[in-house]
Amino acid sequence: MKKFLSLGLSAIICIMAFSGCKNNTPSNEYSSLDNAEKVTEFIIETGISSSDDTNEVTEKEPVKEESSKVSFLAVGDNIMYQCNFTDARNRANEEYPGYNFMPIYEDVMPAIREADLAYVNQETVMAGESYGYSDYPMFNSPQHLGDQLVEVGFDIVNIATNHMLDKGASGLEDTIDFWQTKEEITLIGGYENEEAYLEPCIIEKNGISIALLSYTYSTNGIPLSASSEAVIPYIDYERIQEDIRRVHDLADATVVSVHWGVENSFTPTEEQKELAQMMCDEGVDVIIGTHPHVLQPIEWFNSDNGNETLCIYSLGNFVASMVKAANMVGGMATFDIVKENGKVHIENAMFEPVIHHYGPGYYNSRLYYLSDYTNDLAVLLGRDCYGIRATYDSLCKIVTDVIDKEFLPDFLKTEEE
Repeated sequence: MKKFLSLGLSAIICIMAFSGCKNNTPSNEYSSLDNAEKVTEFIIETGISSSDDTNEVTEKEPVKEESSKVSFLAVGDNIMYQCNFTDARNRANEEYPGYNFMPIYEDVMPAIREADLAYVNQETVMAGESYGYSDYPMFNSPQHLGDQLVEVGFDIVNIATNHMLDKGASGLEDTIDFWQTKEEITLIGGYENEEAYLEPCIIEKNGISIALLSYTYSTNGIPLSASSEAVIPYIDYERIQEDIRRVHDLADATVVSVHWGVENSFTPTEEQKELAQMMCDEGVDVIIGTHPHVLQPIEWFNSDNGNETLCIYSLGNFVASMVKAANMVGGMATFDIVKENGKVHIENAMFEPVIHHYGPGYYNSRLYYLSDYTNDLAVLLGRDCYGIRATYDSLCKIVTDVIDKEFLPDFLKTEEE
């Protein structure tokens, strides 16, 4: 077609040019300018084009993909024992009167603040001083801790744990009331009534909306008072499915916190795996697991409908002065929630191990990155308290035995090799 049009156009131009020069003398009527105008008129009248017919429709430039990202950081069980209260009281000063928990978090605080969204599982209630501060088995932590967790940089606080009724229904209600005074905090896992429970909890950041759900396996056999309107989100397959479906189309992504598993077990149970697969099938993007007090694996789940879910079975303890070296090893899981052309996926999932260190007499509590920890510190970790015998290498091995190298920082990949 291109050759035909070109030949046709050439012939037209030649004919018109010949008629303009037949007397071998230039004619004002048929000057070269006039001929060009007549050719143009002829082309317009006949619709003939000199261009290839395959290019008659101008190709559109590729549409640039719109993308946005939310960096998410999650840590495990934040549990305060009597020794931590005492430590915090001894560290009190003018800036932090009464109780100063800030030194515990000093080293990891920059990473928490840097994340777009930071999640913590606050294992123990903060019902207030009138309930008495206490530790195992019925916890109640000073509300100073909550104030300072806000300053550390956390945005999302989960309270769906087996200890949420340690001070009864009123203790839970007062804990919910306390957290609701913190405008910077999105509270999940405890609700003042059914209406609050059914209200979708959706947080928006960087143009991405994220639905947050939370559940616990138990409250240690303590029932909620019949007179209380509070709602505890127990693990129940049917209700979890309903909740996920209720929020699925209201947000770009869904993140679920689950308090589950067996304490001190590095291996997820079949019940955990089945629940994780069900949530994946329902379209959940990330599962954040807590409760075992030790690390459990991180893995990807896939559904038949093409959904992919990042499942973090257990982040272990964040802060907890417990009896085994493995209880002192926790970490910060980080990942990006990425939205491109209306679709969301998870990228850059990583695990950064941390050690909750406490020295002689249970005091000088502090979080260290495992990468910054030393053997000199390791030999002091809980040694005169619980007789822990830890070394730097043994702590590294706890991590590499559980967490797949896909999610590990380079220094542990080297250790592993």
